[in-house]
Amino acid sequence: MTAAPAALPLAHPWFAIEWHPDGVMRIWEPHLSRMQRANFFFVKGSDRDLLVDSGMGVESLRGFLAPFMDKPVVHVVTHSHIDHVGSSHEFAGDLLMHAAEADTLRDPPDDWRLSYDEYPEAKRQRLRDAGFADSGLLIAALPRPNFDHRVWRIPGAVPTRLVDEGDAVDLGDRRFEVLHTPGHTPGSISLWEATTGTLIGGDAIYDGLLIDTLPESDPAAYRMTMRRLRELPAKVVHGGHRESFGRSKLLALCDDYLGRS
Repeated sequence: MTAAPAALPLAHPWFAIEWHPDGVMRIWEPHLSRMQRANFFFVKGSDRDLLVDSGMGVESLRGFLAPFMDKPVVHVVTHSHIDHVGSSHEFAGDLLMHAAEADTLRDPPDDWRLSYDEYPEAKRQRLRDAGFADSGLLIAALPRPNFDHRVWRIPGAVPTRLVDEGDAVDLGDRRFEVLHTPGHTPGSISLWEATTGTLIGGDAIYDGLLIDTLPESDPAAYRMTMRRLRELPAKVVHGGHRESFGRSKLLALCDDYLGRS
């Protein structure tokens, strides 16, 4: 077991937010390592609110969002990686995801830890091969006093509905269509709102190096996803990492991937 962190600063609040003109709140955890610093999104509707992904779960996301929530919340998980499902158990009353990754959410792997030093060697080797850090903590601050990363774990959650291509997430005055966008993972999904041209893409698309070298990745499927997203008339894209962007950046990212794959 690795030693307890020495004198990490306290971070309050743990989360950061940014509202976009299309009514989408981007949320992230600035004190996580860059690779695990995923985006998750909150959208208010007339009948229900929407939460897409849930970060690492280092601190309670439901507690943070409580001032913004005044109606039932439907929670959509774009894929079952550690940095996107950490607080999903807090929203398990109405939880949607693709069937291909539901088992991982129900029973999270034991090697999901907050220290690279506790990763299995094969997992650390993949990080080294990809040029990422493979030692030290994934956090640069503590969410609260006496937080101990060594006992942190992500609880499992059972999806209440399995969704696939063409299914709808209806908030009353807003409606998002489920797109199956595999490649990064087999069950990756995105949400598309045609009336506003808003795409919430998970890790299928973001402004950074798109990862298709994981054991569960499929580069051929990813190429098909990139061709599909390139044709989508999106005006704004909220990706799984980094800042949101517009159509010109979407085209550039798709072309870059298709050009190198």
